[in-house]
Amino acid sequence: MRSLLLTILLFSLMGGSVLAQDPVDVSIVINGKALDGDPPPRLVGESIYIPMRKVFTALGAQVRSENNVIIAQRGRLMMSFRPNVNVANVDGKEIELEEAPLLLAGTVYVPLRFDSVAYDGNTKTVTVVPGAAAAAPEISVPQERIALLKTGLTQLVVGNQGAILKVRDASGDKEVYYRGLDDRDTAPYSDKDHDGIVGACGVQNDLKGWVKDTIEAFTVLPKRQAIAFLGMVYSIPSSSVKDPGPAVDDAIEEFLISVVKENKSVVLRRQAVLSMAVGDQEDLEVLEAVLRLYETSENLWETFPVQQYFQYHADDLRKLPNFPAIRARVAAVNSLYTANILQYLDGQKP
Repeated sequence: MRSLLLTILLFSLMGGSVLAQDPVDVSIVINGKALDGDPPPRLVGESIYIPMRKVFTALGAQVRSENNVIIAQRGRLMMSFRPNVNVANVDGKEIELEEAPLLLAGTVYVPLRFDSVAYDGNTKTVTVVPGAAAAAPEISVPQERIALLKTGLTQLVVGNQGAILKVRDASGDKEVYYRGLDDRDTAPYSDKDHDGIVGACGVQNDLKGWVKDTIEAFTVLPKRQAIAFLGMVYSIPSSSVKDPGPAVDDAIEEFLISVVKENKSVVLRRQAVLSMAVGDQEDLEVLEAVLRLYETSENLWETFPVQQYFQYHADDLRKLPNFPAIRARVAAVNSLYTANILQYLDGQKP
């Protein structure tokens, strides 16, 4: 059980905008025993970060540092990573982290994942709960389908601005489809892109089913690639013979909105906005989710694709009867991006 908790705490890293790194008065309790507060937990953005060595040691792991590489081992489970790098190695396999561990005041910190711990805001206590870590959402997708999804999604190379940039073969050694550089002009998908990506991933014969399975099995899949894949499908025009239908679009919209509203990872929220941006048609619920994020987030990295959303959809938005209210909400946001977005909405090029 402690090995499971150790894995969850490291590799389910929760996103958070790095706006502050202040110590917080929060107690950490593991197996009923409170840890001392030196070094203290820290508040980074909206997330509580915990000292990695202290917590992992309390969970029964041996922790050491070699040439700026942090190594944690318990039994046969071994993992290693570098501070401020979002790639880790688990038993010889490289894994991309949603958020990198941070080196703060000489201590390596990892962000809490609140489905593996219980947090009491009244007593300011974080309690590691073994039962919570063991629990997992029920997934009805067959394991062989999940394995195929993992393989296909891992083939996708996803950019910060350009959505899916290219597709590699299953071995990862050969590039089988290339779209362009990581630039906002690359993000909108063409009909050729749809064919190339869907074909390279081998999901052309059951696109509707693969979308359904991706959403249901999301928690066990490469998450960023999964969101990018759903965005690519969402971008298929309704007039195309490849379009899986309005019900699939509705399911993708609902899923992306939930990620933007509820997911703790800034990386995944950002990717969801980019997937919304490349969508084929305007949707009022999607628009509201994007506007709300722009109004409430102070993280410029997270809100960067909001510009792309308005850039790609400005023509359709100007046709809406409530366009003046939309423009006014954008104008009221104190952000470096507001001027550019207003120019897009006004039909001008920044």
